[in-house]
Amino acid sequence: MADVAKSFIHRLAPSFRPPARLVAPTEEAELAVVDAVILEAANRGIPTEVIDLRPAPEELLDQVTGRLEEFRPSQEPSDQMPTLLILRGFDVFGDDAHSEPTYPFRSKFQFDTSHLWLFLGRDASRMQWLFASYDRPLYRSAADITPKSWRNPS
Repeated sequence: MADVAKSFIHRLAPSFRPPARLVAPTEEAELAVVDAVILEAANRGIPTEVIDLRPAPEELLDQVTGRLEEFRPSQEPSDQMPTLLILRGFDVFGDDAHSEPTYPFRSKFQFDTSHLWLFLGRDASRMQWLFASYDRPLYRSAADITPKSWRNPS
């Protein structure tokens, strides 16, 4: 877990890093990654917030989206370190019944400079549906940092 965290944080700081996604095979593995990423982020002075979307996915994602600032090309760069948002349970959106909440989210988070992003899920097919299909609005919006040993053979 520490290797995953160090690899993610190394690429993350101090410069802008694209969002990342990770599929964990178990709850224990997911929590271990979260703990390791939080520790590594703290060592670099990166504030971290963990948001578990599973209790109320649409409402919680709407709350996250509501906090994002609108992109303005003339914005001055901030001296403040962006906050790392770890969104647990993001795979809840990965099917045709849950596509709507992600649409307005993409248009805001892809240009957000106040936050760094790690999307976590445990269902590989749903995460694939969200991030690896050109039909979906989140296509290629987050790099897959899932360790090879955790990936599906397909």
